[in-house]
Amino acid sequence: MNGFGKKLKLTVLFGGDTAILYLSLYLALTIRNLEFPETIIWQQHLYPFSIAFGIWLIVFIIAGLYDLRIIKNESKFLEKLIRTIIFNALFAILVFYLIPSFRITPKTNLFLTLILSTILIFGWRLIFNSFLSAAVKNRVLFFGMTPEVIAMADYLKYNPQLGYETTAMMLAEKEEYLNPLPYKVFAFDQSLKHVISDTASDTIIVSENIKENKTFVKMFFEIIPLGAAIIDFPEFYESITGKIPISLIQEVWFLEHLVGGKKRVFELFKRINDIAISILLLIPTLAITPFVALLIKLSGEGPVFYRQTRVGYHGKEFWLLKFRSMIKDADKMSGFKKTGEQDFRYTKIGLFLRKSYLDELPQIWNILKGEMSFVGPRPERPEYVSDLKKNIPFYEMRLLVTPGITGWAQTNMEDDASVEDAPEKMQYDLFYIKNQSFLLDLNIILKTILTILSRSGR
Repeated sequence: MNGFGKKLKLTVLFGGDTAILYLSLYLALTIRNLEFPETIIWQQHLYPFSIAFGIWLIVFIIAGLYDLRIIKNESKFLEKLIRTIIFNALFAILVFYLIPSFRITPKTNLFLTLILSTILIFGWRLIFNSFLSAAVKNRVLFFGMTPEVIAMADYLKYNPQLGYETTAMMLAEKEEYLNPLPYKVFAFDQSLKHVISDTASDTIIVSENIKENKTFVKMFFEIIPLGAAIIDFPEFYESITGKIPISLIQEVWFLEHLVGGKKRVFELFKRINDIAISILLLIPTLAITPFVALLIKLSGEGPVFYRQTRVGYHGKEFWLLKFRSMIKDADKMSGFKKTGEQDFRYTKIGLFLRKSYLDELPQIWNILKGEMSFVGPRPERPEYVSDLKKNIPFYEMRLLVTPGITGWAQTNMEDDASVEDAPEKMQYDLFYIKNQSFLLDLNIILKTILTILSRSGR
């Protein structure tokens, strides 16, 4: 999808949600009073609810409710929507009951508005996916066929809400395919200009390095009058998935994007922010530590604090601190965590600490020492790093930035601790290293905070 198409879809979604919130309020007042609300009652509720709705929409954005990758997944989207609505409900209660100038304490009206808006927004997404999403389609032709390209075409096929439709694939020079595909496939010797016209494609996704070939450059020059956009596959892949393509993880990629590209000013201010926020959090952390320590001691044998060797910036090892959440000697019982398994090693209080992220609070000390940051790739144990280096090429490149309590992979993956998902986690981490900025860090922090407050945890 071109930039305009994506912005149009998001604008339609956002506008629909905004209209639904006000419609839900109007219906709630109607149901509550068993008649259409009078002007004075509507105006009395309009201003305070408008403030609440504005915050709600911001929370929707932070929670990822406008992420086109998930709005088709009805169950996952509904779960995320309900968690977000619950958080918004708690916020609205605070607003209405702590600001007396609003002169309303809407118990029933707020409850009805929340219920109606949840139902209507979910229904709005179903309508959007079924009808409106198809109205703005970007017809894509993939030039060059690799397993990664075919996988992307399949991903677009099963996620039509993204707004892309694969019209065809065209083989590059010396390429061939053996297995049948659900797409039209054109040979290299056919005219690209004619292929674009025949398939009505408006975007050409070009595999890596193809544009460096003089023959291909001439072909692309000939299609300029057709108005089709030409996009590199890596750029397209990153914009859709938020990851670096596996095919790019080679020496050349690191030379192009990381060598000499250290953002010293960004790193300096990030370090200053880490210290400032750590100092602010240190006081409440010290205040709750005695109570947490008592609960941990009552939950079973073992120390209050748990420390473990982790690999940090440039491979330097350090002691990572946590409140203990597992039974004594849990490390000796298993290695990597497996996806979908119940981990019996956690104590009851430990499971709560982990779900609420309270177990991470002692890492404020690691941040003050400069061993960690609030945002960055999660640090791994030395033995895991050693194994992953053998199995994942260039894995040590994750160590080019300071590790963090939370990161891009943690906000995008359901189970980032699984060994099977380590290659995908690497893709997310490299995306972060390449694109790190204050806005990206803020995005990650806000999503993590919302996850904590909505009690979805880990």
